[in-house]
Parts: sequence; C-alpha cells; structure tokens
Amino acid sequence: MNDTLKMDGERFLPWMDDAVINYEHLHRYRFAKEFVKDKKVLDLACGVGYGSFMLAEDAEGVTGIDIDEVTIRHAFSRYAYIKENLKFIKGSVINVPLEDKKIFDVIVCFEALEHINEHDKLMKETKRLLKETGIFIVSTPNKLHSDLSNYKNPFHFKELYLDEFRDLLSHNFKQVFLYGQKAYPSSNIFSFHKGSTASKNFAIEKGNKEFRFLPIEERIDRYLIGIASDANLDLNKLIGSSCLIDISETLFYQMDNQIKQKDEQIEALLNSWSWKITTPLRWLHAKVMVRKSPK
Repeated sequence: MNDTLKMDGERFLPWMDDAVINYEHLHRYRFAKEFVKDKKVLDLACGVGYGSFMLAEDAEGVTGIDIDEVTIRHAFSRYAYIKENLKFIKGSVINVPLEDKKIFDVIVCFEALEHINEHDKLMKETKRLLKETGIFIVSTPNKLHSDLSNYKNPFHFKELYLDEFRDLLSHNFKQVFLYGQKAYPSSNIFSFHKGSTASKNFAIEKGNKEFRFLPIEERIDRYLIGIASDANLDLNKLIGSSCLIDISETLFYQMDNQIKQKDEQIEALLNSWSWKITTPLRWLHAKVMVRKSPK
C-alpha cells in the first residue's frame, strides 16, 4: 500500500529516511500517549494513521480524521484492521463529520493549524467534541523559527508565534500549558536507578573558538505544543521535559553516509579525465588572478 502514497514535500510518512522528521513526529505522539490511557480519543488531521495506531495501544478507542481520501484509505487498510478500537473517517478538521457532542476525553491535533486560516473554526469544533473534563493536545511550527531560518513553507497558510499560539488556546480554554520541541544534538546522562525521576537540562552554544553554557531558556524551539483544558489538571500528572532517544543513532549514520558520498564524489572528480585535462587551465587562471589582485 506504501506505493500509493507519494512524497509530497509536506506529509510525513513513517517509512521516510529522514531521521529528524521521524524524531519530531513520533515524539509528539509518544508524548500524547501519556494522556490517553482508557480514554476516547480523536486524532484530527491524522494523516496516514501511524499516530492514531500508537494512541490506540492504550486508549479505549481512537477515531482518526483526515481530509485526504487516499490517505484515509491507506490508514484504514494498514492499521484499522489490526486494532478493533481504531477507525478512520474522511473529513475536515473545521467541519468534523460527527454529530454527537462532548464525546471525546482527549483530542490531539498535530501539525494542522498552519495549514488552515480558520483557527477559530478548529477551536469551535474541538470544543464541540471535547468533554468538559477533556484535554486538547495541539502542535504547530513556531513562526519565530521560520523567520530566523528564513524558511517559507509553501504548504503553510498561517503560522503562529508563541504569543499568538498561547492567546488562541487561552481564549478557548481555562488552563493552558505550553511546551517547545526541537531536535538538538545532545549528550545524555541517564540513571540506572529506577527510582530516579528528577531531571536537569543544560544548554551550550559554539562561540568563535569554544563552546559556552547558556540559560536553557535561550533555546529556539521549532515547534510549539500546547495542552489545554477546561478542567483543573493535576500538575503532578503533567509531563515536564520529554526526551526521545534514538538508540540506533540513525541521524549520525545518515550524516556519516552523506559525508562519505561527498568524499567519493570529490575523489571521482579529481580522478576524472576532464579534471586532469583542464588542470593547466586552472593553473593559468589562478596565476592571472594573483597578478590582478590588488597590492
């Protein structure tokens, strides 16, 4: 079924090679999984269904909604038949094709806000379908990161800054807790004692010559994640920091392979006949440029 879904430059597919994209998407769903035990869950903009499937492992039931028919067919054929508590429906996140109200304990919506202009309509649908004691978990790219990286995603209609994201959620829910997410190079010191729960994060930055320590607050997150609810959430049950560790170190191997491929390309170029034949011309060009250079 995989070959029916093509890489479109935006949709995440679990079999993509890019390690960082996998880290980002899988981590968000694993983060949300901590809140869905024995709950009824709605996954808005569920995509190919891998995340809905993850949530269904612990949830009482999961319904995935996505506007793309081919994607929904893939999700159903690959995941729904494995889990009886999992189903997929074609529909829009701003007009969810479910008539009942206040039926879900948890609603998740990852990387969908930026694809629509009607953020208020999405909030309205979320409030319509979420129980009074329910939890809404939502993520979206941080526009500040897009600005700093000078990157414009052609698939995104309306990205949000942190303050805008906070306002959107706080105008619709009584309680809002915010998180940032970004894949960073890191060193992990992990305890072998099962009773250890406290954690401490540090940040460093490469200066002109050496690394230096910075306040952890100076991190620039790539994605914003919000947990919102009208219920009085127990702070002790909320997640503090969350770390996803790739034990296979796929990213490092991918970088090593890229460097190896470039080295091989350079070596092939240096050993090619065209490079050897044009060596005198390059030498002459360098000689002329040295003579023309200002004293």
